[in-house]
Parts: sequence; C-alpha cells; structure tokens
Amino acid sequence: MLLLAMEGMMFNTDDFDIPTLKEKMLAHLGEEAGAYPAQLEKRYPRILAKLVELWGTPQLDTYLDGLLVADRDDRQGFPDDVAGELFKLSMIHTQRRPAPSKPVTGWAGADAAADFDAFDRRSSR
Repeated sequence: MLLLAMEGMMFNTDDFDIPTLKEKMLAHLGEEAGAYPAQLEKRYPRILAKLVELWGTPQLDTYLDGLLVADRDDRQGFPDDVAGELFKLSMIHTQRRPAPSKPVTGWAGADAAADFDAFDRRSSR
C-alpha cells in the first residue's frame, strides 16, 4: 500500500483501480499510447482518474488548464516530468478535438455558385 500526500490530504493508491485506468487511458490515446502518463499514474492517481473520466469532453481542457497554469502563489507546481506528461496529454486532446462550429451568418454561409445559378435562372424568365 502506498500513501500519497496531496494538498494536506492523504490518498491511498489502493483507492484507484490503476489497471482499469491505464487500459482506458491507453484506449483514449490510441496510436499515441507512447504518451501514457506513467509518472502521473505513479504519483497522482487521482488526477489520472479525472483525466480518464473527462477525456473527450470540453471539461478536460478546463481541467488541464487549471493543472498547468498557476493561479495561486501558494501552489508548488508539478515535477517537470509530470508537467511534461500533462502538457503532452493536453496537446493530444486539443489536436483531436473537433473544431468549434461557428454560427454561419450573412454571406459566409452562402454557396456562391449555387446561389448565382438560382438567381440567374429567376432573372432570365
């Protein structure tokens, strides 16, 4: 049994089903399985569990931003190897995310050729 101290709280690594979390994260990563966060698994299983839970959702981006960007002076930050794993996962997730759909307004949504043909047919009557 391994106990981890985080933010004044103790976590027992036995509280997490690491083999299942690893299997799910590897499935999420697919062809980029080499980016599996081994140090994160070892030191911060709670965070790994949250990443697995949120993978593929916009909430993961927010969660990762909160982990990677220091918003309080009293935070120590992650060791370099863990921060690197988090950053890499963030990049992979961002690359796979579909582009946000923008509402189409005005001429941006027009199919110029089709609209011109329709206009031309009406004009020639």
